[in-house]
Amino acid sequence: MALPVPMDPAAGRPPALPSSPQMPRWGYQASFIQPRQPAFWLFVIIVAITALLILGEQARILSAFPVAWLFSWLLLAIWVVPVVLAVYVLDQFEREPVSIMVAALLWGAVAATGLALVTNTAWFEILFKLFGATFVQTWGPALIGPTVEETLKYAGLVLIYLVARSEIDDLFDGFIYGAMIGLGFATVENVGYFIRPVVALGGADQLGPVVQLYLLRVVFSGFYMHVLWTGLTGVGLAYFVSRTDQPRQRRLLVAIGLFAAGVISHFVWNSPLLTDLLRGDPGPLEMILFGLFKGLPFLGFLIVLILLAQRRERRWFEVATASEVEAGILSPTDVSTLGDIRRRVAARRALQRSHGSGAGRLLGKLQREQIDLAMVRTRSHDPRHPDIERQRDLVRSLKDQLAAMPALPIVPLPTVPLPAPGSSAAAATVTPASLAPAAAPAPPTVTTNVWAPSHRVPETGMLAWSAPDPGLTPMVTLVARLDLRSVEQVGDWARVEAVNCWTGWVDARLLVRLSS
Repeated sequence: MALPVPMDPAAGRPPALPSSPQMPRWGYQASFIQPRQPAFWLFVIIVAITALLILGEQARILSAFPVAWLFSWLLLAIWVVPVVLAVYVLDQFEREPVSIMVAALLWGAVAATGLALVTNTAWFEILFKLFGATFVQTWGPALIGPTVEETLKYAGLVLIYLVARSEIDDLFDGFIYGAMIGLGFATVENVGYFIRPVVALGGADQLGPVVQLYLLRVVFSGFYMHVLWTGLTGVGLAYFVSRTDQPRQRRLLVAIGLFAAGVISHFVWNSPLLTDLLRGDPGPLEMILFGLFKGLPFLGFLIVLILLAQRRERRWFEVATASEVEAGILSPTDVSTLGDIRRRVAARRALQRSHGSGAGRLLGKLQREQIDLAMVRTRSHDPRHPDIERQRDLVRSLKDQLAAMPALPIVPLPTVPLPAPGSSAAAATVTPASLAPAAAPAPPTVTTNVWAPSHRVPETGMLAWSAPDPGLTPMVTLVARLDLRSVEQVGDWARVEAVNCWTGWVDARLLVRLSS
């Protein structure tokens, strides 16, 4: 349901832009490079110090097990790149600044991981002295990892907010930055996990153990781990700092509750529960079940939060574009389509089918500029601001260009039956026109008007066109062994006729000549 737009009693129409402090300022993008912010320098100092620790650790692994180290990073790169793109695309309207995305990844991969190496070790020693080796081995990872690591990752979220407060203006921003921190942490941590069994084997096998741990911790369980845990805590922080329309006590309770949810989900994962599934040599089924039982409930909870955050963003998008709909710059259909990434893609594909690939690309550009119009709209209360007028003119121009693009010609796809009794009809299958023969000028050779088969379609079947033009779309695929009569020939093209009077152009070089 769309968010109600308040009416201006004097004008009898929606105001240009609501003045509520809740409205995200999508039109602004802050850089993480903020030398005047003390939090920026604290971030830089912590990352610089912990980088020495992480680089030293990675250098030791590289020198001892170079094949395993390089293979680990190759496999992780195959995972990290699409995850970053997926998280980035999920933000349908406001694209997060690249500098802050990089900062989030750095904090997770370097600062949080480096600090966790030191802090976890210290706490394991304390638990060992208090409860003994058996307790530490069984419950140590579940008690220490979640509390220490989620706190360190959360500290990075807080620093990012202190450096660029305007960039965490809605719940989805908190998820994105939390997911990026979790992804960075998981990447470096996984290298350590991949190398452990290699060390246990003395380096005898530097590939097998890496593949097995990659399947368990990345392929079957990657989305149930750090990306999920810190994504939950990030939503809580974003709720606290952005939902100023809610009482402070409620915001604090939600932030604490979602932080606790991240810690608890991490605790469940690290706990000895269901570890029997992984004993011995676990197969894909055991790995999948392990991930499902340990992480699926929390992943489902996070998905619900993401959907709610996206619905809230769509409501703000409708508010930001209300005056543009009234002015005729955007239509209600435009707003509905732009509010759902699947509808955007479907609209581009539909136009591409009817008007060609160029029209599909142009519509994609128009959609981006229409969204940018809403972004610009959020940073100015003046509907006649030069930036808004400039963006409106760009949208109008793209719409005019799109309206001028001609539709593709529609070529009927007739059914060509086999003349023999019991034969099936030819399938109307269209394949790329690049398979067509090259046109060559030549005087036509006309044969007799009495129908008698002179050629046959080869065993592989063949394409037929409505004219001897390789630029046209094939209109039909002729079935194998169909008898045809060659009526005329132009270069490598032959116009053929079937017994039912159907006619079309084919590649003469592929026809099988019948014996006289």
